[in-house]
Amino acid sequence: MTRGDVMQRFALMYRIKPGSQAAVRKLLSEYEAPQQITDGAARLLGTSVFMKDDVVVRMIEIEGDLETVARHLSRQPSIQRLERELDRYVAEKRDMSTPEGAREFFRKALMETLITRTAPPSEPAFSGR
Repeated sequence: MTRGDVMQRFALMYRIKPGSQAAVRKLLSEYEAPQQITDGAARLLGTSVFMKDDVVVRMIEIEGDLETVARHLSRQPSIQRLERELDRYVAEKRDMSTPEGAREFFRKALMETLITRTAPPSEPAFSGR
């Protein structure tokens, strides 16, 4: 999955228990941001989280290999705390405490990328000189 320094987007979708929207909204909007740099081979560029009724979509933008970034994130204390707290509200039981459990969750929750379109880099303004 490595594409060098090309930005990639991935999305995970999962359902939460009915009536847990307020608690999940609070958890996902207030958790401490993880360290963005991994071992130099990959980098987390950004994260967005969306929720509609009982569906949560977490989108990440990365440079490098998804598995490297996922492994890095799984070691971050803020992410570990968040995932432990989210376990109470996720509709389908999951095990985020082990690398194997996290991999299985990612396998099930990862959405298929159909297309990504980005604007070309903008041209520098002509100075007239």
